[in-house]
Amino acid sequence: MKRNAFTLIELMIVIAIMGIMISAFYLNTPTLIGSLGQNQGVIEENRSLTLAYGLIRSCLKDCKRIVSVNDGRILFDNDNYIAIKNFGQQLQINGRILQLAGRVSISEIEHIGDDMFMTRVNTGVDILQVLWKVGDSFE
Repeated sequence: MKRNAFTLIELMIVIAIMGIMISAFYLNTPTLIGSLGQNQGVIEENRSLTLAYGLIRSCLKDCKRIVSVNDGRILFDNDNYIAIKNFGQQLQINGRILQLAGRVSISEIEHIGDDMFMTRVNTGVDILQVLWKVGDSFE
């Protein structure tokens, strides 16, 4: 006997399987969307820290020594400067203002020596201490 169509039982089984798959996807969708939003926030925070790191590094490249450090502002011998603004949410480097994303902030600048300083970076999860050295020798 040759058949040209599906039986009613076969169609009901396919619809039941599709219903189970769709309901499983529907139940996991809010979790998936929430984790995507959280991951996007982490990506933005990391992007702003990477940009801040690059700007600080390029600022330090042509400097030979630190002239002064006071009130969250560090001045170098070639008139370059780095300043912390808005409770660590903004970083000003030679007049250019960088808004740090999310929970990221730079809380202080501490003078270590004539050619070294430290920044305290709050990543939202950890607090990091980053040691910086002026000039070409810090690479």
